Amino acid sequence: MIYTERMGLRPGDVATVVGSGGKTSLLARLVRENRHQRVLVSTTTKMLQTELEQMAGAHLLYGEEVDGKITAPPIRELATATTEFDLILLECDGSRGLPLKGWAEHEPVVPTFATVTVSILPIWPLGQPVGPQLIHREAAFCALTGAALGKPVTIQHLAAVIRHPNGLFQNAHGRNVLCLNVRTQAEHEQAAILADLLQPHPYTIVIGDILA
Repeated sequence: MIYTERMGLRPGDVATVVGSGGKTSLLARLVRENRHQRVLVSTTTKMLQTELEQMAGAHLLYGEEVDGKITAPPIRELATATTEFDLILLECDGSRGLPLKGWAEHEPVVPTFATVTVSILPIWPLGQPVGPQLIHREAAFCALTGAALGKPVTIQHLAAVIRHPNGLFQNAHGRNVLCLNVRTQAEHEQAAILADLLQPHPYTIVIGDILA
């Protein structure tokens, strides 16, 4: 129950997962940690059909299957279903498999009945050049952070995308949790520096290797 407890998830929570670089892995981990509970997994956008295979043990609710993806169920149906489970986990954002992104005005699609917004940000893009190979909607990311195409991503850029009102927590509802996804001890140390840069902050910060 490591991540469940560190994020402060409680029975009855509707937890939305947004951001980039680990959303599906975090959902799968939370499903495993709560396998003895009634867990609902759904989306307000789209998920790959293959991603659902990682959610064994959870009840899945979705709309249609189109070209290998599943679509969101009607929001009213989703809202009604949330009352029937111990924990509701919703994937509410997309980044086309890239580790960073900039957000359009309508993103992420977080429902108003959410009680927790978990925003994921990976640390490993630090030092990599800004561009479409790394960032979904790189122009929006640059506008939010002051980054420049072809220049390295810095820790200040990550801090900016977290803090900006149109950044990582745009459209958030309920309690806010920031999950800094790391893979190595060096990345863990960088995440700790980033957490210090964000002080004071209005969210719970969790640093960890979601894939471990």
